[in-house]
Amino acid sequence: MVREDNLELRVENICGGYGGREVVHGVSFGVEAGEALAILGPNGCGKSTLLRLLLRFLVKTKGKVYCRNINIDTMDRKKFARIFSYIPQSDRMQFPYTVLEMVTMARTCHINSLASPKKIDTKAALECLERLRISHLADSFYNLLSGGQRQLVLIARALCQGTCVLLMDEPTASLDFANQELIAAAIRLLTKKGKIVVFTTHSPSQPFALAHKVLLLDNGYQIGFGVPADILTNRSLESVYGLPMEVVSVTDRNSQQHKICLNL
Repeated sequence: MVREDNLELRVENICGGYGGREVVHGVSFGVEAGEALAILGPNGCGKSTLLRLLLRFLVKTKGKVYCRNINIDTMDRKKFARIFSYIPQSDRMQFPYTVLEMVTMARTCHINSLASPKKIDTKAALECLERLRISHLADSFYNLLSGGQRQLVLIARALCQGTCVLLMDEPTASLDFANQELIAAAIRLLTKKGKIVVFTTHSPSQPFALAHKVLLLDNGYQIGFGVPADILTNRSLESVYGLPMEVVSVTDRNSQQHKICLNL
């Protein structure tokens, strides 16, 4: 795994929400280079709101966020865009841009505002498509792709942006099993490259498969943060979801063990 020097995302007691209503209450955590953090919890628990606070889409009412020991609120927009990228659950892009054009747009934060992308930017975009094994889609129109293909293009665009922290809002939601596995492979690739990946999820099993750490939320409050095996227990999951839950180990055909969560 490649590690970036001094790369750490540190969140200290942040609070915030919408229109004067606090949704996230005093959340704290830390993630280092090469780690994936899963933010887990039921609908309405504050997962997406927390992402929006990290992205500065919403203004925090309390707390601080640091990356590389720099308070992100002191960064100008261009510097912020060189560190953080965002992969939404879906988008409404209807213009007939090609996949290559979509990914190349990510280079905007690295070039002069009046300049056009150069050959080096196109090359970077093609390399990102190749890295995610979707270079065959380069000339396809983005708005005609399947949901899973769009997600991979958005991840390639974030990768091309050259950021060290990638924030994903439910990256596998509404995707079939094959496309979920493509996204999972992309997340593993990013962490192997030394990136920090923070993603939200509804699946209690997903942190075991994809995340080094998990943040468990309920009604905007932090229930637990740490290694999935320590935080996701029968008791904690039953408390959050209000259902009888059990964490079990299964062995695959290659004799590898995996933890999954079952609703009893």
